[in-house]
Amino acid sequence: MKQTAQEHCELLSTTTKTSYLAIGSVYCPILGKTVVFNAKGFHHLHYKPDGTPRDISERTYKLTLFPLAVSVIKNAIGIYEERDIEMSKSRKKGAKKIKGTQYALVAIAGRKKPIEVRVIILEIENSKNPIFWSIMRH
Repeated sequence: MKQTAQEHCELLSTTTKTSYLAIGSVYCPILGKTVVFNAKGFHHLHYKPDGTPRDISERTYKLTLFPLAVSVIKNAIGIYEERDIEMSKSRKKGAKKIKGTQYALVAIAGRKKPIEVRVIILEIENSKNPIFWSIMRH
């Protein structure tokens, strides 16, 4: 029996979560800091910044690319883009705003069919370590 897109996404999410949690953190030579893989980053793969769920195809896209994230963080040769942002401290309505910086790192990753991948790293003002935030094709 063929899997539905929803079932495939759920299975992909479960397997990705296992590898995501196993990573813990990775040193990024470009930033000169350790990037942490925490629950906020994993949540962002499934939900948009405003808390609304990403559609199944977008979740599947990000989860499929995720295995390339560590390689991009370790092998990026520069910061492609740096953006100052302001975001809610939590997902609750009326939550206090905090400032941060997003760094876009780009590298060619993958063994069979190498592709250019962009990983977004989020550094919140006054935080100890930046966190993995997102992944996409460049």
